[in-house]
Amino acid sequence: MAGDVPFLDRLAQLPAVPAASAVELLAEAPQADPVIGPLFGVDEEGDTVVNPLVPAVLQQFQDKPELTCYAALVEGLTGIWNASVRAAVVARLRASGLPQDDLLLRLQKLSPTLGFANEKGGQSREWLADPFTQDALLVQQCVVRLLLALRCLGEARAAELATPEG
Repeated sequence: MAGDVPFLDRLAQLPAVPAASAVELLAEAPQADPVIGPLFGVDEEGDTVVNPLVPAVLQQFQDKPELTCYAALVEGLTGIWNASVRAAVVARLRASGLPQDDLLLRLQKLSPTLGFANEKGGQSREWLADPFTQDALLVQQCVVRLLLALRCLGEARAAELATPEG
């Protein structure tokens, strides 16, 4: 792989790695891993504890056998991007003095990823009442997804680099 190829393009050139293979990363001392280690800790009794989002993300990976690590990485980046843009848009609209209901209508007309055009049961009002809490969990889950997917892709690249050329 050429060094000047953009990062995501380089990752896309790797063999498709099933996202479910992230479970294998947990087999040997994940807390010692520089990428996923911060997701693990030790409690007062000395037992290993895991960030509560890790099992949820791993379950999502296993529930979608067709999901690749690259796709999971892109999904994670997309979720963080959407939360970032949504926060910036809401801040600007609120700063302009737009009333709450008008803000909701404006969000619903924006990009489908920013608005709530397909929302059910007042989701947009719940989100608008506390956007920080609503998007913070999404971003945290996306970060866990990114770390697990990147670590799996790192294993694939390491296997490629460590294989003697024939």
